Amino acid sequence: MSYEVTLESLKGGAAVEMVNNALEEVWANVLDPNTNATAKRSVVMKIEFKPAQDRASSPVSIAVEKKLASQAAVSAHVNIGTDSDGIATASEYMNPNQNELPIDQKSTSSGEKTAPIAENVTPFRSAANAN
Repeated sequence: MSYEVTLESLKGGAAVEMVNNALEEVWANVLDPNTNATAKRSVVMKIEFKPAQDRASSPVSIAVEKKLASQAAVSAHVNIGTDSDGIATASEYMNPNQNELPIDQKSTSSGEKTAPIAENVTPFRSAANAN
């Protein structure tokens, strides 16, 4: 029994499914606000055949390659130093023009941002020195 091989029937429809999966990744990448909106994306299907010497049969290789926009780079600036125990530490500069505060931070009248200190937090360095 023989039947015509099409892209839809090849390997039970795997080729079409592979392209559809790649397209879904492209759509998600386009909607990702952390990528360049106008960057080109591409999906390429490659089907390779290597016929036997008698030309009666051929293995078929199906590959789908996609090129997506990369994540946009972010930058930060940190101060690096040591704390009172001599342990290396870093603190990040905050953007002075930042108008939004995380929910758990408050702004003082001088504009300084403070985070609440939870009462159930154990200061591990102090606890280690107590023993």
